[in-house]
This record gives sequence, C-alpha cells and structure tokens, in this order.
Amino acid sequence: MSLNRRILVAEDDAGVRDLIRTRLSAAGYDTHTAHDGLEAIQRIRDLRPEGLVLDINMPGMDGFGVLEAIKADANLRNTRVLVLTARHAADDVQRAVALGAKDFLTKPFNEKQLVERVARLLRAPIAAPAHANDLLV
Repeated sequence: MSLNRRILVAEDDAGVRDLIRTRLSAAGYDTHTAHDGLEAIQRIRDLRPEGLVLDINMPGMDGFGVLEAIKADANLRNTRVLVLTARHAADDVQRAVALGAKDFLTKPFNEKQLVERVARLLRAPIAAPAHANDLLV
C-alpha cells in the first residue's frame, strides 16, 4: 500500500530517527528526516510535508522553537505536528498544544501506536486543539 503522504521526522538521535523513518516508510509514507530544529524548518519549507513527527530536545533549535516558527509562518501553519519526546511534564504538553501540536506521544514508544497516531494525525482537522484535553489520544 502506498499512501504517498509526506512525513518529516525531526529527531536528533540517529537510531531513533532511523527507526521512525523505517517504520513509517514500511507503512507506506513518503518519509524524510531532519537531525535538528534548524534543518527541520528548512525541510518543512522545501518539502511541505502533511505531517511532522517532532522531538523536543534537539540541538540548534529545540522542538518548541520549531513549533513557534511553524505557528509564525502562514505558509507552514497547516503542518500537522505529532510531538514524540522523552519529556512528559504537563507543562511541556500544554506548551506544545498552545504552539499548535495536534498530538503528543512519549518515548519509549510502541511502533504500532506511532503508525496509528500518524494516521490519525493526518485525518485530524487542521486547526490546533484549544486545550491539552483535546489532543488525539
């Protein structure tokens, strides 16, 4: 099955990045990667992915910086974002949602669950949820 839906994975850990890319590619997604937040912003501008799997803890520009840049750019605002991170404090979830993230998943993660959440992410309405309780869980 080829979905031909473009996904960008922004993750600084090469092993985790490759695992996510491999799993999403096997599920039929056109999967691309970025190793830090600055590269992620450039790749979003170049590739215009439908979805972004975004780590928070990255060098150069963290995931919150990426979310801020997406929110500030009218051409990027419709990028649907799933935050996938080891950070799981309520403040992190609330901040990510306030900046436009549609979903939040913590590491370590289940590969099947990741694929299911990406599929849901791409079906979700473009407008960001107003509250953390509105996340796609």
